Amino acid sequence: MLAPALVSSSAFGQRWSTAVNGVVSAQPLVTGKNVVVATQNNYVYGIDASTGRTSWTRQLGPAWPTSAVGCNSGSTGITATPVYDASSNTVYLTSKVDDGPDAMHPHWYLHALSASSGAERAGWPLTIKGTPTNSPGHPFNPLTASQRPGLLLLNGSVYAGFASYCDHGPYVGQVVGANVTSRKLTLWSAEAGSDSKEAGIWQSGGGLVSDGNGRIFVATGNGTGTGGSPSAGPGNLPPAGLGESVVRLGVNGDGSLSARSFFSPTDNKTMDVHDTDLGSGGPVALPNSFGTAAHPRLLVQVGKDGRVFLLDRDHLGGMGQGSNGTDNAVSTAGPFEGIFGHPGVWGGDGGYVYTVATDTGHGSPLRALKYSVNGAGTPVLTSAGTSTESFGYGSSSPVVTSNGTMPGTALVWTVAAAGSAGALRVYDPVPVNGTLHLRRSFPIGTASKWSLPATDGGRVYVGTKDGHLVAFGIG
Repeated sequence: MLAPALVSSSAFGQRWSTAVNGVVSAQPLVTGKNVVVATQNNYVYGIDASTGRTSWTRQLGPAWPTSAVGCNSGSTGITATPVYDASSNTVYLTSKVDDGPDAMHPHWYLHALSASSGAERAGWPLTIKGTPTNSPGHPFNPLTASQRPGLLLLNGSVYAGFASYCDHGPYVGQVVGANVTSRKLTLWSAEAGSDSKEAGIWQSGGGLVSDGNGRIFVATGNGTGTGGSPSAGPGNLPPAGLGESVVRLGVNGDGSLSARSFFSPTDNKTMDVHDTDLGSGGPVALPNSFGTAAHPRLLVQVGKDGRVFLLDRDHLGGMGQGSNGTDNAVSTAGPFEGIFGHPGVWGGDGGYVYTVATDTGHGSPLRALKYSVNGAGTPVLTSAGTSTESFGYGSSSPVVTSNGTMPGTALVWTVAAAGSAGALRVYDPVPVNGTLHLRRSFPIGTASKWSLPATDGGRVYVGTKDGHLVAFGIG
């Protein structure tokens, strides 16, 4: 366990650093004895979690140059965090491959690899293609589609969210699902009836979220044009255009997806114009200990404009359904700094939610928001403290480790981006006099944009932009 006293001891530090081929944008996955690491050069590695030795390597084809769509962000291979199915020892991941007649005709694939050997499972990979069931005539566009959010494994299907590169159109936000047994694909569009109204699902790498029962939550970005973002309406009647929204999808009996509930701020069209989109943040479902009888299942959503929305997962709130046409969120905190990423959560000490800001115009701290219930019985989040240290653009979302909800066992981990001087930082979870205490900081080289640290078995693993997997722990 990553006990605070252990992390503070001189015995805790960097154990090894293993070179890999390419930028590590995805969060590493610990799969028993191996840490699985994927890169933007389409390499996948199984690296021994204890020694750092490479157990196996797979190369999934040539990476695709983003310059093909006028976005100079290097190459795309494997960007999103894969998902691990422990029951079959399988890692599912997406890759973009420059294997068409030219760079304008790439392919997206969904792979199923053995976590022990890297071998592809029989019948895989799947080519991602097709048309969303809710948007006939507007098929998936592998050229402009980018896959940033972490994958979700739910009831025998894998789901992935798509957006764009540098807002280069035409594109719309889409969710692609694949049944791992039948290998049947299903697609859903955030902008039904269009292939150019945007509403990308990117979440700065935050994963698609489920609370079970065939329910999936995503957040969308800018939705342009007439109908791109919702007008006033109830949450249980989602419109065709769902830009600037939190959306709850339901899995239908035939495996297809449909929108069941949504929330969109009343100023969503202003958010579109000023590029302060909601979809820079990923939704996070809070533990039931945060709920009340009236709102037992809560979700927290952050975005570029710095507001922190508490939403009811069963009744997201629609658009303009509060008193006098206001937002029908459970409660709203802020605005604080703009957020690229998703919150971290600590259920002990009464409950905290953490955000890492990368809006350098207003300061960029780690912020702790304390959960409570106000006099009216409404769940609220209140800013309780910030870090003294700032975080550069591309810093990771916070990751919390603990022994359940036992007080005195939690730590908040982040990767701070600062050019070639990136660092793994670890903080105490409860602010003192408004300040979050930095317990330790470890250099990692060049931090990869939004790539989270992974933790397991008393160790912390960080993938870097300069092509390394770095492990920290006790020797």
